[in-house]
Amino acid sequence: MDDHCHTAEVYRSFFSIARQLKRLAHQSAAESGLTVHQLDILRLIRTAPRLTQKEVTERLRMPKSRVSLHIDALVDKEFAVRETSPQDRRETLLRSTPAGETLCEHYDRDDLSRKALAGALRQFSPEEIELLLTMHERLLNEL
Repeated sequence: MDDHCHTAEVYRSFFSIARQLKRLAHQSAAESGLTVHQLDILRLIRTAPRLTQKEVTERLRMPKSRVSLHIDALVDKEFAVRETSPQDRRETLLRSTPAGETLCEHYDRDDLSRKALAGALRQFSPEEIELLLTMHERLLNEL
């Protein structure tokens, strides 16, 4: 097989795996009543409380307007709250609520994409998984 064929096969392989994991992640998020992006934001502010909306936008590399809409939805559903920063009243800090914490715990435990990937990885040895991760990292660094 020539380089062009290898490239096409690897591309199709990555794309197919990513599409399947994404489909499962969207299904799990929908079962939680949120979108994948809303869950990403909630999980971030759960692990790093008191981030500003700007910091969330930068960390997730999402458009500011979309982050704002997702945060509005999380606040409306009482999974997150906005608080005025005591150091700078112009800044709004974000944190998850107890309901948001519980939702994240359930999602982390029940996420179909992670369960499916964990099951698929059982066929590989720890050494093979390390090699896969190393190869992915090297590919990503070159891209």
